[in-house]
Amino acid sequence: MPYYAQIDSARVCIAVTQTAGPVTAADMAEVQGLDSSLLGSTHNKQAGKWVPPTQSPAPRHITVGAFYDRFGAEKYAILASTDPMINAVIKDASVRSYIDLDSPDLPAGLAVIQAGDYAIDAAAILDTPVQETERP
Repeated sequence: MPYYAQIDSARVCIAVTQTAGPVTAADMAEVQGLDSSLLGSTHNKQAGKWVPPTQSPAPRHITVGAFYDRFGAEKYAILASTDPMINAVIKDASVRSYIDLDSPDLPAGLAVIQAGDYAIDAAAILDTPVQETERP
């Protein structure tokens, strides 16, 4: 009995099935067996090969506390600052469930803190890999 991968209009495998006989359909591609690893893969019809799905990188989200910890020795001075712009950055961060290190707004917020003469390393804050203990 033949096996087929059912594919959608983008040629992505959405199901694998066994049939009673041969099937000729645009949304079916013959496969060797009930191979569930094909799910999500894209069928390259010309090459007759399957391209596995690309994995999205894990989101670079950290807790607000972990974000503040990345300020290093300047953390408490920054959190106690009376500068209205720095306070705005801290308040903005504090109302969030997590900090997205890939947010396009984050470098500007860190620049505000640096402009207040705090010696934080913005590149290290943004680029240091997320540790499991920092995840929300």
